Amino acid sequence: MQQRAVKTRQQILESAVRVFAEKGFSGATVDEIAEAAAVNKQRIYAYFGSKQGLFEAALLACFSEVELFSRKMLKEIADSPQRMTELLLGGFFAAHRRNPRFWRLLSWANLEGVSDLSPLDRARSGDNAEIRRLFDAAVAAGQIRPVDFHTYLFTLLAVSYFYFSNRKTLIHTLGGELFSDGDGGRLCEQLGNVFQP
Repeated sequence: MQQRAVKTRQQILESAVRVFAEKGFSGATVDEIAEAAAVNKQRIYAYFGSKQGLFEAALLACFSEVELFSRKMLKEIADSPQRMTELLLGGFFAAHRRNPRFWRLLSWANLEGVSDLSPLDRARSGDNAEIRRLFDAAVAAGQIRPVDFHTYLFTLLAVSYFYFSNRKTLIHTLGGELFSDGDGGRLCEQLGNVFQP
């Protein structure tokens, strides 16, 4: 692709992420996204084929930007396996804070039944394999409870997602104490204790 085409495609994706995060797949229109990106809608169809293709590309672009497992975090986990849960959850919280559109797009994708999410499989397979290796080593060393890896990772992903996506209602149902430290650090530490042997 020529540099101008790459820039145009990126403008479209950035606008799509914004509009889809705000309105969801059904609520957003290609016309709105074209207007926000300052392109005609034929350009969107030329690059992405359909509104569905654009939504999937926007979701993948957002997913790819969100660094759930930084090299620094993986090194910290390798050096301090007993803190694995706290470090992972803290990293997930930081990722959600840096990109609030991420959990909104995930919510819309789940609510509206996006048909093809297979690109997300490829986006995280390497990261998940590395976390699995560190998890298995921590379990073998007696640093983490021997639970199923997928249950473990699901729990951490669910807690971090729910913390941000349901914050407003949780403050009213659980009280504000859970959110009083501002960054979820206390919750990360407490959940770390849950998984320690």
